[in-house]
Amino acid sequence: MSLLTSETAASSSDQTEAVKAPMDMFDNRPLARPQWQTPQFSVVNALWVDNSFPLVPSFKEITESIYKAQVESVDLCTKAEKVKKRVNSWVKKETKGLIKVLLPPHVELEPPLCLANALYFKGAWEDAFDDSMTLDKNFHLLNRKTMKVPFMISKDVYRSYASFDDYKVLKLPYQRGQCTNKQYSMYFFLPHRRKGLQDMVKKFNSDTTMLQPKCLHLREVELSHVWIPKLKFSYCVDAAELIESKGLALPFNPTGANFTNMVNVTNVFINRMLHKSYIEVNEEGTEASAATFADTYVGYEEGSEQPPPRPSFIAHHPFMFMIAEEFSNLVIFTGALLNPTED
Repeated sequence: MSLLTSETAASSSDQTEAVKAPMDMFDNRPLARPQWQTPQFSVVNALWVDNSFPLVPSFKEITESIYKAQVESVDLCTKAEKVKKRVNSWVKKETKGLIKVLLPPHVELEPPLCLANALYFKGAWEDAFDDSMTLDKNFHLLNRKTMKVPFMISKDVYRSYASFDDYKVLKLPYQRGQCTNKQYSMYFFLPHRRKGLQDMVKKFNSDTTMLQPKCLHLREVELSHVWIPKLKFSYCVDAAELIESKGLALPFNPTGANFTNMVNVTNVFINRMLHKSYIEVNEEGTEASAATFADTYVGYEEGSEQPPPRPSFIAHHPFMFMIAEEFSNLVIFTGALLNPTED
């Protein structure tokens, strides 16, 4: 999204200022990994641009120099299925196989372009959990039901911790190895009430600075018990709906979006934005990945007639068919299908 809404891409989309990410987040230069304890982290970007809609040179320079994005010229008119396979293959590679398919079969691609972002992280705990202490314990669901899940357990340990009026925070750092200029950690925010998650999230949404590590005021505290459930799940969401619900609607508007500083064509808008993520947390550490895909369509001028819908051929009722030789016009076989299930 930050790439789509860079200064040279959405010239009239002032709404996008609120969702830009710092440029250095997209520096995908690999971290030095002289030993396995060093966390692995990468954020990479790629664009697939239709041959008929070349990128504006200034925007292309930004995508390659600042975002380190791979830019590939493709045929989105006649070889869209091939491009879709290419996108899925790229996502699988950049997420180390954790996300195998981002674009499902029903997704159809069209000019002028599409782009994707992939994130991968793998880190080992600074203080690993003893897997011999992992036990099945009750986890309380929001519907008041309980279920047995494996919990990673530590006892009588010093950890970075803070407790507030209605929630508490625990920080678990990852090993740094020889990466001395970065420290990755995982933070857990636990409401005091079993059904307090929604209220806690609302509070964070009203003031996101509360989630900044420097504002958490953690300190090393001796904890009698630390219970963290083992996690392994994936999540998929239509990010466009989520973003529009937050008030950022202009880039998705066929008549209001303006990406003329990205491609030399008017009426380009973001058609869809799909996001998929995966995370696994166990006794050794964490492995996580995420991928986001966005594609653009060419809309219509405001006040003009909308183009007619494209034709289709959906053979979901009886039909006739024939086989013929084209040069001689010889019909060699004809028939009619009344019921596909009959022999």
